[in-house]
Amino acid sequence: MRVIVFQRGDLGKHIVEGLKEHGDFEVSEFRVQEDLPEIIDSPEEFLKGSFEADLIFDHTHHRDLSEYLVGIARKKGIPIISPGSKIEGAFSPRICCALAVGDKIPGFEKFGYPEFELDIEDGIIKDVKVKKGAPCGATWTAAEKVKGAKIEDASSKIAIEVQYLCKAATGYDVAKSKKAPLHLAGDVHKKAFEKATRK
Repeated sequence: MRVIVFQRGDLGKHIVEGLKEHGDFEVSEFRVQEDLPEIIDSPEEFLKGSFEADLIFDHTHHRDLSEYLVGIARKKGIPIISPGSKIEGAFSPRICCALAVGDKIPGFEKFGYPEFELDIEDGIIKDVKVKKGAPCGATWTAAEKVKGAKIEDASSKIAIEVQYLCKAATGYDVAKSKKAPLHLAGDVHKKAFEKATRK
């Protein structure tokens, strides 16, 4: 499966690394400059060239570029993930680990809202199998950190570990009075882990 990550500077680096480490993909990158004008009238000037892919990740973090990419994806018939953009035609979860459509993208079933399988002995987490995780790879890294934890502490611990690793934005202004994406990532993993402890 061919995945191309369009990123502003290095803002998609964590996605590139996560997909390479935990997926069986041919991952390529297309970078645009980090310092972009607020309004881009000619997005094609920033996204020159042609490409072929089975999935597009949009981490340009610019509305004009994202809309242009979604248009290209639509013409080519390629699914596109554009976190937080809310652009029609794109899968746009607030954060990548809240992606609920991984199963709808052939070859991408391993990624999305986290799912765990636990080995618990005497109230201690002995092993954690990640059945599905965040494209950035944070789910797998955090899962290693909770091995040996008490079951009553493990769900909070994995939330904290994910927040340490998370590259999503934080702060009141970003969240617009809602929970910031970074904290949402922690909540998503905590709830998924709690669900696994009840199985």
